[in-house]
Amino acid sequence: MKRSPGRFLRHLVQFSVVTAWVCVAGLAAAQPAGTLRFGSNQGLDDWETLTKPNSIYTSLIYEGLAEVTPDGISVAPKLATGWKESPRKLEITLRSNVTFHDGTPFDAAAVVKNLERIRDTPGQWRGVFSAVDKFVVVSPTRVDILLKMRAPNLLPNLARRGAYMVSPKALDDGSYKLTPVGTGPWKYEPKDTVKGLRTVVSSYDKYYAPQSVGPARIEVTHINDPDSLYNALRTGQLDIVWTNPSIAKRAEREGLKTSWFPSVMWHLQMMDTVKTFNSTRLRQAVCHAINAQDYIDAALGGNGKVHTQRLREGMAGFNPAVKGYPHDLDKAKQLMASLGNPKVQLTLATFDNQRIIAELFKSQMAQIGIDVKLETMTFGQFFSTFRSGRYPAAILTDSQDTGAYDYYLYHYAPDGAGNPLKTVFPGVEAAVKEALAADDVAGQNAGWQKMAKAVDDEALDCGFFDYAAYWAYNPKRVSNIVSTVGDVAVFRYIDAKVSP
Repeated sequence: MKRSPGRFLRHLVQFSVVTAWVCVAGLAAAQPAGTLRFGSNQGLDDWETLTKPNSIYTSLIYEGLAEVTPDGISVAPKLATGWKESPRKLEITLRSNVTFHDGTPFDAAAVVKNLERIRDTPGQWRGVFSAVDKFVVVSPTRVDILLKMRAPNLLPNLARRGAYMVSPKALDDGSYKLTPVGTGPWKYEPKDTVKGLRTVVSSYDKYYAPQSVGPARIEVTHINDPDSLYNALRTGQLDIVWTNPSIAKRAEREGLKTSWFPSVMWHLQMMDTVKTFNSTRLRQAVCHAINAQDYIDAALGGNGKVHTQRLREGMAGFNPAVKGYPHDLDKAKQLMASLGNPKVQLTLATFDNQRIIAELFKSQMAQIGIDVKLETMTFGQFFSTFRSGRYPAAILTDSQDTGAYDYYLYHYAPDGAGNPLKTVFPGVEAAVKEALAADDVAGQNAGWQKMAKAVDDEALDCGFFDYAAYWAYNPKRVSNIVSTVGDVAVFRYIDAKVSP
C-alpha cells in the first residue's frame, strides 16, 4: 500500500516526539535521586584518609585512581582511564575534565601531590611506595611512577582507601581533616551534619558521571548499639543498617530484607614466633586445635567459608597444593605430647564485637594445655595496639585482600608491622626473592605459591575464615545493595537505588 507524504510526515513527527520524550525521561531517571539513610556502629573522628580502618565515611567524598570490583580481586579504572605496567614504570592516564569539590582541577600535578603525601606520611600506607623512585608529571593527563624495583602491590593499593585523591588546595591549608574535599559523587554538607551523630553529603553537580550515581543525598547516622540501630530501621528513621546475624534473622521474620558478604578473611596471627610460638610443632598443634567452623557457626550465623591459606582462590599466589590445618584435636594433642606438653601462656588482644570468637579460641586452646588470657578493649584501642609487640597473637585480618606481596610485607618482612620481633623467615624470603626476580607472570606466581607453601609448612599462619558482614534494610525504600569482598563495614553507595 502506498503511503501518502502527509501521513508519513505525521508519523515521523509523532515518532520523533515519542523518542525525544523517552530520551528525556531516560536522562531524568539516570540522575541521582532520593535520600539514602544509613546507620552504622562506627563513628567519625576526622577526615584523614591515611588513618581510617575502613571507608564508611571517606568513600562518600573521595575516589582513587582505580577501584576494586565487587569480587575483591580485580582492579578497574576510576579517576584513571587506564595504565601500562612494566618492571620499572607504571604509566597512568588520567580522566580529563574532572574537578574537586572546591573547583580545583584534577590533573597530574594533583595526583603527584597526593602520592608524595602518602609516601612521606608515616603509617600503614607509606610502605606501598617503598619501591618508588619518583613520580613524574608527563602531561596534565599522564603521570609516570618510576620504580627502583618491581612493585606488584602498587596498582592494587592505588585502588584502595589509602590512595584516595584529596584537593591540593585543602591539603595546603590543612582544612581537609575537618572539611573534606574530593572528586566523588557527593560533597560534604557541614550545615546539615551533627558532629558525633550524623554525617551528610549531597550530589556534586559537576560530577563527571552522574548517570552512574544512585542516591542524591546520603545521611550516615552513628548508633553504637545494634539493637538501637535495628529499631531505627524498623520505625522508618533509617533505610539500611549494619547489623549482626541474630538481628538479621529477626529482620527477615519481620518483613525486612538482609544480605551478607565475606567482608574480610580473619585468621590467627602468631606474631611472636621467637618466644611464645617458638616451635613449628607447637604452632602446628595450635593450628590443628582451632575449629574455625565453630567461629562461623557461633558468631557469624553460619555464613562464610573456612580457607586453607591467606590468599583467596583467584589471587596470584593461591596454592592448591596447600591443604592447611583442618581441625584435628587428637593430632594437636599428639604434637603437644611430642614436645613434653609445655605450659604455654599468652595474652590475646581482642575487642567487644569479637567476644564470642575470642572465648571459643580460649576454650579450644585449653584443650591442648595452652592458657589464654583475654584482654578486651574497644576496636579503636585494639586497632592501634594489637601489633605493637605487646601481644604474641591476635585474631583479625591484617589488611584488605591486597595480594601476596602485601601479605609478605606485613607479616614476614623484617620491618613488617605484623612482625614486631623482626624475625627473618628464610623459606619465605627465598620464595619472595624468586617471585620478584621473575620476568613473566607464571614465574612470579610460582614464587608466590612457594611463599604460601613455606608459610604452611612452618605453620606461621592458620585458622583462616570469612568474617561475614550483614546489612538489614527496607526493600520498599532501597535496593541494589552491592558489597565488595574484603571491603569491611561499607557497601557501594554509588550503586544503591532509593525509591520515591
